[in-house]
Parts: sequence; C-alpha cells; structure tokens
Amino acid sequence: MPHLDTRVLAGAATPDSLYSAETSRKSCNLNTYRRRHVLDWYGGVILLGAADFGAALAAPKLAVMLMGPGPTLATGTNSWIGYGVITVVTMLLAGLYRCGPARAPQDYAGAILRGLIAAHVMILLRFALLRTAPTSLPLAASVGWAVVAFGFAAVLIFAERGLVALWWRRADIGATHGSIALVMTGHCDRGLRARLDQLAGQRLGFMFAWGMTQSAGLRMIADAETFGAMIRSGKIDDILVFTRRSDDGAARRKIDTLLASLADQPVRVRLAFDAVAEIGAGGVARGQSLRMVTVLDRPLHWLGAAYKRAIDVLGGGVLLVVFGPLMLVIALLLLPSGTILFRQRRVGLDGGIFTVFKFRTMRSAPLNRAVTAQARRDDARITPLGAILRRLSLDELPQIFNVLRGDMSLVGPRPHAPQTSAGDFTFEQATAFYGVRHRVKPGLTGLAQVRGLRGPTEHPDMVAARVAADLEYIEHWSPWLDIAILLRTVPAVLGGQNAF
Repeated sequence: MPHLDTRVLAGAATPDSLYSAETSRKSCNLNTYRRRHVLDWYGGVILLGAADFGAALAAPKLAVMLMGPGPTLATGTNSWIGYGVITVVTMLLAGLYRCGPARAPQDYAGAILRGLIAAHVMILLRFALLRTAPTSLPLAASVGWAVVAFGFAAVLIFAERGLVALWWRRADIGATHGSIALVMTGHCDRGLRARLDQLAGQRLGFMFAWGMTQSAGLRMIADAETFGAMIRSGKIDDILVFTRRSDDGAARRKIDTLLASLADQPVRVRLAFDAVAEIGAGGVARGQSLRMVTVLDRPLHWLGAAYKRAIDVLGGGVLLVVFGPLMLVIALLLLPSGTILFRQRRVGLDGGIFTVFKFRTMRSAPLNRAVTAQARRDDARITPLGAILRRLSLDELPQIFNVLRGDMSLVGPRPHAPQTSAGDFTFEQATAFYGVRHRVKPGLTGLAQVRGLRGPTEHPDMVAARVAADLEYIEHWSPWLDIAILLRTVPAVLGGQNAF
C-alpha cells in the first residue's frame, strides 16, 4: 500500500481518508512489502518464461510424432533448444512478459500470436538459408513440418499462459495495491467502490472528485496539481475514470480537462462504465455489468525502453563519427557571424523541459518572448547560410548530442517549444490531447516528418494531423517501426518537402 503523505494529500480530513491503526502498521512495513512484491514478480516472469520455453520445446517433438522426422536443422537437442530460445526471445522483445500479458493473456492474444509468427518466420529462414543437402527434407516438406510445429506451439503456449495467468492473479503478482486513482464527478457509495475495486484488481487507493468530501473508503486527492505530483512521484500508476449517463456536460468537460492535463504523464488511463445503464446490455446481471476499456496505455515497457536507449547510444555514436567533420565545417562557417549554436527550451518526456541544440540559422530575436513563433517560407529572420542548412535539415545535426545525453531519441515526435505560436493559436490550444505525444522521448525524426507533415501549421487541423501521426507512432511502436522510419528519413530529407 502506498505511503500516505499528508503534504501531498492536503485536505483529506474525512474519516474515510484517515489511516486506521492496522493501516499505519502496514505502512511501516512498506519496504518489506515492496521487496516481496518485486521478488514475486521476477519469480512469476521466470516461471512464465520457463513455461513458454517448455511449450516451444514440446512443439517440435509433437510435430515429429505426427509428421515423422523433421528437417535436419530441427532435430537434435541443440536445435530444439534453439527453437525454444528463438521463441522466448521474440516474445520478450514483443513485451509479452509484462504484467498485462501475463495476467490477462486473452487480452493480448493478437500480440502473442504475432510474436509466435515472428519466431517461426525466423525459424523458416533458418531452414531455407542453412539447409544441409542431401540429408534435409525438401524445402516444401520442411515448411509443412514447421507449420504443424507452429500450430502445436500456439496451442501449448496459449494453454500454459492461461494456467500461469491464473496463478499470477491468485498470488496477486504484478498488482501494486492502492496505486489506482478513481476519478468521477458524482457520489460513490461503498457498494459501487467495491465493484470498481474488483474490476481494477483490488488496487483502488485514491479518489479525485473535485472537492467532494466523501471517499467511500478511499483517500481523497485535494486538487489537479496534487494529482499530477502523485503520478510523477510514482504513487499512482493507473487512473480509472467512471462515467455515468447522469453526468452532465459540465461534468464531462471536467474529466476531459483533467485527462488532457495528465496526457503527458506515464500513467495508464482506463474508462469504466455500467453496460446496463449506458447501453442497455441485455442478459447481464446488474452486479456484473461494469465494463472497462483502456483509453491511454503506457507506451514502452522496460525492455522496449532499454532497447530503444541502446539503439540511440549506438546510432548516435555512429552519426557523430559520420557527420562530425561536416559539423565542424558548418561551425567554422557560422563562427565569423556570431554564435554557432542556437539553444532553446523544448518539451520532452513526461512534459519535462530540456535544452535543444541546433545550428544557428536565424538572426537574433528579442528575448523573453511569451510564445515562440514558427519559421515560415521566406522568413526574414533566416540567414542565407541558414536557409541552406534548413533546406537540407543540417541545422538539426547538433541534436545528436541531445540523443547521446538522453534528452531525445533517434525516432519520436519532434520536440516543440512550450506555447509555440502557429498564427492566432498555440499548439497546446489546437488539440485537447496534444500532451499525449510527450509520453515518449522526442526524436530527431518521426512518423509525421517522413509523411511530409513539416513546415508551418496555419490551421489547427494541421497540428491535429501531426499529433495524430505522433499518437499512431506511440500506439504502434516496435523496433521495426523505428527502423522503417529511419530508412524513410533519408529520402524525406533529400526531398526537402516543407523544409525552409
């Protein structure tokens, strides 16, 4: 259970929000609980990986029993172990050892199936490229054997993951108690709270209800600023928003405004509703009518983040070696006319502010401006050399240092300055959930850029199109998507569409 910080939970003075003696005693053992929770989680992941490995080992053996001898490269202990290792590593890279897929594999059936398909494609390539004639089966027979083995692997892995998930849930592995905040605009009695808590895996700990004093046994959060601070400190890692048909327009606007303000935070947002009351779902018992859908999920699991950082460091180092001489030449050309680098505050991961580096392409502008104006075609502020640098995107090269420092990534939404002006509106005003793009690190290039969504944004719809591309990238991120964007960046830069 998270520790109650009375400074953070200012104003939570109702009896429901006070610690009992038992709660106080448990909070003293928080570190012990956390250590046990982490050990249980690692043990659960090891068990899940071992079960996947065992299923992957059993699949080719069953294929041999049904189809007869397999390809030479699929027989023998070493080959079978390789078969299992490829399967487990592929599923690990796909993020299928996180809490969600482990506790509810039925919700991630598509991702599990895609991971298995990717593993077996690699296995088929191994058959095709490393066949040892004449002892190997014909390629067509090898492919048929691999398809049967894939079928067995899929059945076994889904079966064992269902059993492991049942154990995870019963052992309460992967669920941090009290780390979900309930958001609603109306009254919440204890009966409704209990049903919502069951829906959320017994993890409700806080409630935000715009100054309401009742909490149905949950600890009240005083205001939106406190809410954000608790998310950033790690006390809250999930938000459950409960809506009702009786909520009026003002109540729904409150929820929209709150979620927009928290959109850039690393927290999952889920929507709960009563299926019977909202859509008249027939055949559903009143006590079992609550439903929950994910609105915003956490974009990167820990393995994906580690992979992305490793690629950033490796790729950034390579770019620095390749473009270092060119950067030196550009610096020498800029030196006689003033400063070499342009530094500006930009919004980064989780809404944090960092300093971005670019080669100077404009004449000096007045300081302390409230908003930052975008560059436009034939902008008088751009110098002749700056125009060439911007046309070829060479002014962005110093951001390699931002990547190596960890402020940015090679691929991600492009970083914008706070309150960037695009005519008579700012980017933040153009779309309510603009902040969602800050749930990942900004990048040197991104999906919006390779689609040609660059240059000035004279209408809010143009900002919305860029944000839509950024959100598509966040939702569908994979190592392969990053590689595809990097490859598409080269022709996009050489084409110079909307670059000025």
